[in-house]
Amino acid sequence: MPSSRTAASGQLRVSWLLLVVVGLVVAGFVVLAPTIGLLLEQRRDIAAIEAQLAAQQANVEALQSDQARWDDPAYVEAQARDRLFFVYPGETSFVVLDDRATLEPHADVPSATLEEPTGDWASAAASSFLIAGLTHQGPSSFVGVVSEPQ
Repeated sequence: MPSSRTAASGQLRVSWLLLVVVGLVVAGFVVLAPTIGLLLEQRRDIAAIEAQLAAQQANVEALQSDQARWDDPAYVEAQARDRLFFVYPGETSFVVLDDRATLEPHADVPSATLEEPTGDWASAAASSFLIAGLTHQGPSSFVGVVSEPQ
């Protein structure tokens, strides 16, 4: 009958070979972990640079197609008419300054009744004249300054 000591040592028995293998695996992870991290970081950088390269190539292709359009005399003429308002002799050019105002309905309808002014415009004009004449600062320092009537 086996003694209790050999039964207990059989359960806790660890092979030296197993300890060496586990130690080598742990040492391998410790040695290779920074290298693998560096490899993954470089792969990420390469992917970002390739995406940037693809975007720049698309931009170059767009610029080349734009340059090819400028070689066409009809395109140059159309751009001169649109951008610089060039016309041939005898033609009349019309320029609409604010075409949005004609499309939108007028929201501000004038009042049919007369309203009494609330402020004294004469004292406001006089104080503005005095402030402008007695200061040495430029006009940019007076933006948003409104004097109150007394």
